[in-house]
Amino acid sequence: MEIRMNAALAQLETENLSKFCESRDDLRIKVSGRVKRTIKQSYEDEDIVCRMRIMGPIQEFGKQITEIPKGDLTRMLDFQMVDETTLRIESTFEPGDDMIASSAEEKAMIAVISQGRVLTWSVKAPRISESNGEISSDSTQVDWSVPMAMAMQSPHTFTATVKVALPWYQPVLDLFK
Repeated sequence: MEIRMNAALAQLETENLSKFCESRDDLRIKVSGRVKRTIKQSYEDEDIVCRMRIMGPIQEFGKQITEIPKGDLTRMLDFQMVDETTLRIESTFEPGDDMIASSAEEKAMIAVISQGRVLTWSVKAPRISESNGEISSDSTQVDWSVPMAMAMQSPHTFTATVKVALPWYQPVLDLFK
């Protein structure tokens, strides 16, 4: 998961910019066992970028996320095991009340702030079998992209059905495609 914000705006939100990513509620997710979480903060152009990566067995992560109290991240992600090797992921980004402008002035301000900004979401897996996003040519990654101005107006749902495990002979079958 990646969160990107103009560094000047981020400075308004937090006292210590060096701890901006650590202070984000939507990145505060506790994992245990074989599931590991890392958060890295970097700067790109005028943006501060927070990247959260969760690694480990997807079945274990899916179980843990259902046990987490409902917060920003758990409200956005839904995991369903279709069978032993197939996982359905659904993520809905809904603008928060603080993102919805009521006056013309607020709408203009949000339009300026979100100009040129894009909400992106990606999933990597051994095989992406179905999605409403852009699937890579090797079917191992799917990407979505929505202009931030549109994302702040209405909910957007991203879906992917992925194979979390492939049979050992799958690379041979792929040669004949």
